Amino acid sequence: MNDEKGNNEYPKVPEKYRIEYIGRPQKQEKLKRSINITRIFYNHWKPALFIIISLFILWNIVPDSGFGIREFPRLAEPKTITFEWEYKNSKYSITETLYGTVYNYYKSSPDKHCWQEKGDDWACLKKFLEEAEEDNTISKIASDIESEASKKGLSKDKLIELTVAFVQSIPYDEDKFELITHPNKPEDLYPIYPYEVLYNNKGVCAGKSFLVASLLEELGYGVALFDYQPIVEGEVGHIAPAVKCPKEYSSYNSGYCYSEVTTKGFKIGAIPIDIEAGVAKVRTTINLFGKEKNISDFGKLEFKDAEIYVIADGNSYQGIISTAQTLQRIETLEKEIDKLHWAIISSEKELKQLENNASYYKQQSEVAYSRHLVLQDYASYNEYTRLYSEYESAYSKYESRRNEYNREITKYNNFVYEYNTLIEDFYE
Repeated sequence: MNDEKGNNEYPKVPEKYRIEYIGRPQKQEKLKRSINITRIFYNHWKPALFIIISLFILWNIVPDSGFGIREFPRLAEPKTITFEWEYKNSKYSITETLYGTVYNYYKSSPDKHCWQEKGDDWACLKKFLEEAEEDNTISKIASDIESEASKKGLSKDKLIELTVAFVQSIPYDEDKFELITHPNKPEDLYPIYPYEVLYNNKGVCAGKSFLVASLLEELGYGVALFDYQPIVEGEVGHIAPAVKCPKEYSSYNSGYCYSEVTTKGFKIGAIPIDIEAGVAKVRTTINLFGKEKNISDFGKLEFKDAEIYVIADGNSYQGIISTAQTLQRIETLEKEIDKLHWAIISSEKELKQLENNASYYKQQSEVAYSRHLVLQDYASYNEYTRLYSEYESAYSKYESRRNEYNREITKYNNFVYEYNTLIEDFYE
């Protein structure tokens, strides 16, 4: 087969991918040229050596410049921290040794700059979930928490709850939140790595969410992140972790259950009813009617719909089923209490009018009776009996409405008793 025929058999290339063909050199016209590498290096060894040394220095002295992978530091400046927390009325503690050199390694990570860059938000979030290959801190802490759960004979679902309670117990970083809301430089807005949260023993929503997500993934559970952007431009958003759970009970029908970790008390699957100063608010007890005639404000998050980023697939949390049933009853009671609250207020106004009406006819009938005692005639007596009959009718209406009002109060207070009992256990 000659060259011409072979070339004609090539498939036709689309014009946008076409590269101009360069013909083969004729054997009789072109001679091979040999390149003597040894001769070139001999003639230019000084510049070549300078370039090699310069690259070596850049590699080792400026690891963050992008010329190579950052070198993990040696373990130095140890810091021992004992983490203590409560779960189901029992106390737990683990003691961990962290290192200042490793803390600075994460703190100075150039990857944090992605937070101020426009682009793939998920790619940026994933950077904060990455742990250096030489760092086994997350694995060690997950193992220690699992060991604590084993001592108490906790189930797999309870292990997840224990892990979430551990991160919830880490104090909220008010100083960091102040920097986020009033930044002086771009770095003030950057989230922090799980190691930084552990080393400082404090964090805001992002860092604490990254920590619990990393721990649950290490324990083999499916994990996601819910990223909320504020409705009002310039305000602070919110990030929360979520654990894989039955879809019919999941948050936003996503297959993952929201977990609030900024503060203590939130059960998995319970989305906070309000966010204030960066910290989720739990429901509070309601006073009985008559002691304070108002109830809690059942507001909602002022955020856009959550962006859901799945981190890892894994085991599913089944404890959400009983949690969802309790939460549904709490929400039903909230609605009933709120409805009764306004019904009672309306009843009070109506009851006051009926009371005033009865009082008016009572007063008029007493005046008519005094007049009859003076006149001693049928006309004055008939006027008295008419007014007294009006009084009896008005009082009967008042009494009937008052009894209905008292039943509303009793029903309201019964709902409040049940509600307070549920939330005191729910937000333990």
